Amino acid sequence: MRTLVFLIFTLIAFNTYSQVKDVVGEVTSEEELPDSVKAQLHSPKKAALLSLIPGGGQVFNRKYWKVPIIYGLGGTTIYFAANNYKNYQLFRQTLISRVDTCSDALDSFPELTQDGVSSEMEKYQKNFELMVIASIAVYAIQIVDAAVDAHLMYFDVSDDLSLRVEPTVLNLNNLAFAEHRIRPTLGLSLKLNIK
Repeated sequence: MRTLVFLIFTLIAFNTYSQVKDVVGEVTSEEELPDSVKAQLHSPKKAALLSLIPGGGQVFNRKYWKVPIIYGLGGTTIYFAANNYKNYQLFRQTLISRVDTCSDALDSFPELTQDGVSSEMEKYQKNFELMVIASIAVYAIQIVDAAVDAHLMYFDVSDDLSLRVEPTVLNLNNLAFAEHRIRPTLGLSLKLNIK
């Protein structure tokens, strides 16, 4: 398993290295590249494809701190799904042993009634299905996170952007009931300044 993970990360690093060499012509440090070239090298599509292996897109985006969270959430949902499925099978075998007298299934819960066993079986089946949905959601969210993070990697978040909201008086002559009357109206003005 360690060899597989090492091989995957080596391939990711080599692929990024070869792309820098292809775009620039010769290998330079990543800080020397213009943002347009960096944005071409850091495509959201590639991040999404790499995150088909859970955490691969986050490693590609250099957000290493997200990888343990992804594996923790994914492992937790898979653990609870497996545990609920095991309990579901146990209650199912108990129900089969009570309904089918020719069956060699074991009755693990003699203290419960047949309705009690049936309701417990349904509860564990529902929990199992919810945990499967949760694990699929964690998997899908980490793919979307990798793609969005790669897309916003070189987004301009400088301090040169400002937004001012201030009250203003609007002259709405064309909306007045009479054309000769001026009806001033209070309004709100939004001004976005990009320096």
